[in-house]
This record gives sequence, structure tokens and C-alpha cells, in this order.
Amino acid sequence: MKSIKKFMAILFTVVMVFTVLTGCAGDPVAEEFEKFLNTDMAAVNTNYEELKTAVEESANLTSDEEIAHCIENSILPIINESLDMLSKIELQTEEVKAVKAKYEKVLLAYKEGYEKLLEACSTGDEATVNEAVAKIDEGVVLLDEYNAALETLAAEHGLEVQY
Repeated sequence: MKSIKKFMAILFTVVMVFTVLTGCAGDPVAEEFEKFLNTDMAAVNTNYEELKTAVEESANLTSDEEIAHCIENSILPIINESLDMLSKIELQTEEVKAVKAKYEKVLLAYKEGYEKLLEACSTGDEATVNEAVAKIDEGVVLLDEYNAALETLAAEHGLEVQY
């Protein structure tokens, strides 16, 4: 469950992205990026606390049935809701679209990982557990890449990401 704790720590960093300082007047990428972080992603980021609670809860469960229930009824619905909200964010600039795509990859990796973990709960197959953990770990790496992309895009446009 070490990967779940690492996942939560990194996810916490992403969720703390709420403010981008000014400096974007007349720069369509900067304006859209600021709106993306401060407005568009607000609802997606709000899911963090629920996801954090659900993942922490699953880490403390002992039976496969309890873990499966938590994944099926808490974790996956939160991830799916986030993906749905993300899909509704319409962007114009390629730079911000690329950042959004990185976050979508994070969520898809987590979704696949937790779906595999759900499968492993019913089959007891250790190889599937290992695949699930690897996919969740991949999500953590992708989240690092997303955060780096946020920082890079902000720097390129004279902005600062506040956590």
C-alpha cells in the first residue's frame, strides 16, 4: 500500500493548484491556463478529498470483499466523475489542451489500476495485483509529469503556480 500513500501525496499537490498569479494580459495561452486552473479544474480538484478518503479507507481494509466494495462504490465513481468533468472542459489553445491531456492520462492510469485491483479482489490472482499496482504507480509518474507541465507552462508565460 506504499504506492497508495505516494499516490495520495502527489495527488494532494495537484489539488492544491488553485491560483495562478497575474501577468497574462493579452496572452491567450496565459489567460486560458489561468481559467483552466482556477475555474475549470476547481470541480475536478474538489474530488480530491473524497478520493483521498476512499483510498485511505481501502488501505485499511482487510478482506478482498471490503476492498472491492470500496473500489467499486467509492474510488472508481470518483475517478469516473473526474474524467467526465474533465471531458467537458473546452479549450482553445494547444498548450493548455496538452496539459489537460496529461491530467486525463493520470486519471485513466488510476482507473485502469483500480479496475485491475477490483478484478484481483475477485480472482485472487497475484499477477493481476502486480499489474494493478504497476498501473497505479504509472499514474503517479504521470502525475509528476502533469505537475512539471503546469510549472513549465506557467514559467513560459510569466505566471506562477501557487500550491
